[in-house]
Amino acid sequence: MGMSKLTELAAATTPNEVQASGMATGSPYWGLLSGVLTALLWVLSIPPFEFAEAAYIAFIPLILWLYTQPSKRLCAAVAIATGWVAWFAILIWLRHVTLFGTLALSGIMAGVFASWVFLVWWLVPLVANRSFFLRALVFAGLSGAWVVLEWSRTWLLWGFPWAPLSLSQWERPVVLQIAAWSGAYGVSFLLIYFNFCIAQTLRNRVVQRARKLWTGWFSLDLYVAIALLGLCIFVFFKSLPQRQSIVTLFTAAVVQPYIEPELKWDEAKELENLEILERQTQFVASLEADIVLWPEAATPWPVSGNRQMQEWIEALVNTIGKPILMGNLAVDRETDRWYNGIFLVEPHTGLVDSFYTKRELVPFGEFVPPAFGFIDKVVPVGGSFVPGSGAGLLELTVAEQAILVGSLVCYEDVFPRLARESARAGAQVFFVATNNAWYGEEGGAPQHAAHSVLRAVENRRPIMRCGNGGWSGWIDCYGTVRDVLRDEHGSVYFRGGGSYTVLQFEEWQDRQSFYTRHGDWFVVVCAGLALISLLLGRALKCTATCARNATVTSV
Repeated sequence: MGMSKLTELAAATTPNEVQASGMATGSPYWGLLSGVLTALLWVLSIPPFEFAEAAYIAFIPLILWLYTQPSKRLCAAVAIATGWVAWFAILIWLRHVTLFGTLALSGIMAGVFASWVFLVWWLVPLVANRSFFLRALVFAGLSGAWVVLEWSRTWLLWGFPWAPLSLSQWERPVVLQIAAWSGAYGVSFLLIYFNFCIAQTLRNRVVQRARKLWTGWFSLDLYVAIALLGLCIFVFFKSLPQRQSIVTLFTAAVVQPYIEPELKWDEAKELENLEILERQTQFVASLEADIVLWPEAATPWPVSGNRQMQEWIEALVNTIGKPILMGNLAVDRETDRWYNGIFLVEPHTGLVDSFYTKRELVPFGEFVPPAFGFIDKVVPVGGSFVPGSGAGLLELTVAEQAILVGSLVCYEDVFPRLARESARAGAQVFFVATNNAWYGEEGGAPQHAAHSVLRAVENRRPIMRCGNGGWSGWIDCYGTVRDVLRDEHGSVYFRGGGSYTVLQFEEWQDRQSFYTRHGDWFVVVCAGLALISLLLGRALKCTATCARNATVTSV
């Protein structure tokens, strides 16, 4: 027996495992093609693109290439390049604020993605020809590892859990309903696991040229993938509300002043900005509505800490005769402490003393991390902002009924734990005030709004949104976008306003979802599955090494 044949035998995972005939080693050209296809499908699956189904196949090209066992260096190059290109395309709207920051952030996210790809590169070839049950367990572990990495982004680099894979399904309520139990992480797990099942099926059919019914197209892996989708459909139908169970909460009138962010605090434009806000408010107040909504940091001066500004808003509220729920700023002049939050101003009684303070501040926008003191804030107002520490619910009275509002400012709706904390505290509806005008008129606003869909399903609470220039609308507790404000051209980016009526279903009026009550338990399960897969991989690697040594000794 020649040495080349010995090498082939030793490469097998176990003595009983046969390498796929004709299976080429990792080619850089196939690696490049797989990376391009994966990046393209990944980007197309994320809003504003409307190709949610791409998430079910996005990672198949890369997984199939990893089956060919490319070198570690080539794997690293393809993984980082794929992740960097994909994330830069997903975050392209961020370049309007900082091109360097967009490139750097995309690179960091690519590094997180590459760490997952390395796990796939190591584990998948070890179980490719193993039993279905062992392979299914490892696939679950790799899908769990993806979830753990998504969760880690909630605190990595001050927190940036933007665009989880589950975001791709924001317009697919049938798939999203499992989030009420597992959180949106369960949807991401499903999508990644589906990719593995289909990739394995294709490998069996194309690479190994399997022709048998049960090991070809109709493999057990394919059955599992279909069963997972069936589970989502079952949960969807079981979750449907009963007929005639709709409760009307209130009608909200929304103001979109669409003031350019760089002009919002321009001293020469401050009075003009207030005139725009007043004119639009009086316009929407003429609609049949119970409350008026303003976006984040609506006025050029703080509503709390600036007596003149407070009196101007209170006078406007008394004129329209309706309360205003707004995003705005507060400042303590003695300590120069600034707060970004949500405030309620009511007719006759004026500004409510208690307000919500934003809990997750934007690095380099609202504060500068101590280690980067040489860099100035992007937002040209105030000093460093102070984060809040609690849910800070606001009580809104409509038709003598008290409704507790949970607030989220700007990108806080991308953090699952913040919405959950508010829901656990008793929030009956969420209000998201934001200013996405910083990011142009591309995909930033709808991509951001899609995160609110996930939070609505997770906590079974309706969410109303008000943006400076869009996206403004509301989402019901099943993740269905009920209303979006658009202009005559169908765009969400415009100056104007409108109204929508917020509804809830009786069965969720006084109930909390499983996820609200139990939190990220599914992440713990995923971490356990990932750990088991790592231990299995190590055991299989040791078995392969022992088999190789035994083969060489016998020869």
